[in-house]
Amino acid sequence: MITKTVNNLTYFLFENLLSYNSINHFTSTRLGGISTDHLSGLNLGYTVNDNPENVNYNLELLANATSIPQTDMIFPKQTNGIHIGIVKSVNDIFPDTDSLITNIPGICIGIRTADCVPVLLYDPVQKVIAAVHSGWKGTVEKISKSTIKRMTEEFGTDPKNLIAGIGPSISPDVYEIGTDVIELVKNSFGENHVLKYIETSNKALFNLWEANKQVLIESGVPLNQIEIAEMCTYSQPELFYSARRDKGKTGRLATGIMMI
Repeated sequence: MITKTVNNLTYFLFENLLSYNSINHFTSTRLGGISTDHLSGLNLGYTVNDNPENVNYNLELLANATSIPQTDMIFPKQTNGIHIGIVKSVNDIFPDTDSLITNIPGICIGIRTADCVPVLLYDPVQKVIAAVHSGWKGTVEKISKSTIKRMTEEFGTDPKNLIAGIGPSISPDVYEIGTDVIELVKNSFGENHVLKYIETSNKALFNLWEANKQVLIESGVPLNQIEIAEMCTYSQPELFYSARRDKGKTGRLATGIMMI
């Protein structure tokens, strides 16, 4: 990933997506905002007991840094589910939605995270983009695969043309899961490089990065068109919010993409 800092606000860009001047995109950090205390920095979430005026101002700072007007940004109300929304207007509202797709230039579709995996997809042939929120539930349910299927059905996307970015999220070194989730992971992925059992424990480490990569490959996206940030939100408190590290009392990062 490429680091960019504008007016003390730092965000990241995927190198593979940067190859296309027909899109703009970002994945944020906590650096550069005005939120305070445990939310200090660029909190972009309205559901974490921050002052809404702070969030509005932080979004405006992000808009200025990325050259994407705040009025052109659209985020769904995420519920860690598998519902997918097709965006036709910036005025569209998406309750209970964890993935957005659009083929309309000038609309920035985004998702918010604090350990979960943000996935961006771009089809440069059919000119379609998607932003996916893939936590453990979305990963197990293969929400990115469902998103790609919708892109194919609605817009004629051929998965082999997709450029994909897997953004900053909790790393396989620290993401512990218990027996119930282990069984669900095994049902979806087997034990193919996504689980590492912890000795003297009934827990395991779940590799969300590898699992989401496998979902993309299974969906037909070529491996050499997938970029993984390999940046851990849990282990870098100076850069990222983390729900697991901060026991739920934390801010929200944002990842978005827009066709110009």
